Amino acid sequence: MAVNRQWLVRRLSCSFASTTWHSLRWLDQAGGVVTRAVWLLVLVGSLFAACGAGDAADSAVTVASGAAPSVTTPAPAATIPSTTTAESSTTTSAPQESAGTVPSTTSSPVDATTGTTPVDCQRLEEFDGPGGWFIVNDGVMGGRSNGRAVIEDSTLRFSGTVVTAGGGFTSIRLGLDSADLAGTDSIRVRLRPDARTYGVTLEDDQTINGRRISHGADLPGPVEVGNDGFAIVEVPHSVLEPTVFGQLVLAEPFRPDAASEIGIIIADGVDGEFALEVDWIAVCG
Repeated sequence: MAVNRQWLVRRLSCSFASTTWHSLRWLDQAGGVVTRAVWLLVLVGSLFAACGAGDAADSAVTVASGAAPSVTTPAPAATIPSTTTAESSTTTSAPQESAGTVPSTTSSPVDATTGTTPVDCQRLEEFDGPGGWFIVNDGVMGGRSNGRAVIEDSTLRFSGTVVTAGGGFTSIRLGLDSADLAGTDSIRVRLRPDARTYGVTLEDDQTINGRRISHGADLPGPVEVGNDGFAIVEVPHSVLEPTVFGQLVLAEPFRPDAASEIGIIIADGVDGEFALEVDWIAVCG
């Protein structure tokens, strides 16, 4: 609105000067030199006051507006603060194994349910084939006991009949190399017995009067029996007793590094049938 008023004043002043000019021309025609000089001064003053003043006012407004021009500074891009929640800022590292670290493994004693042997034992026989097993009955002493054996499904089935009159035993045996038991101190057998008593026999290179000495002991009754009826029993070499034809003799303890034969025997002094199954035989030491 201020600029419009100044423009209006300037227009009116210029109109007044224009009117005065025309009047001066009329006075020039009507009056003398003095009159024309007076009116000329009035005209110049009017023009300066009206037109010039108005231009100066316009300039002042323009400078005022441009001296402090409105500068619009763009708002800075909104910076969203980084907000890390406790959950997202927490890094859970998965535990890592140390390079070259082997987890410690403690081998548990062998049990009847698994049929596995501990790391210090080696399987001597797993009955994967007929092998070199053979039967020895008491007929060598005039007895009438009869044993028979079959290997089926990796299991030895030893059965028969014991007749105590004239003998009273039957056995199944396997020849060994001297290195088979070297460094061992016990025999382990996984078996499924009946109610009879069985024994293990081992021979080395010892003899009496030209006869091989048999070192033997009863297989202990099973402490734990698996669901399939199998159990594992152990006989230390230290409990073996030397005999010849079932009679105790004086001899050195069994020498595993000179082993020549292993056998399973039934000689429990009871007449009748028997049946024994053997899953495997191991040597430990």
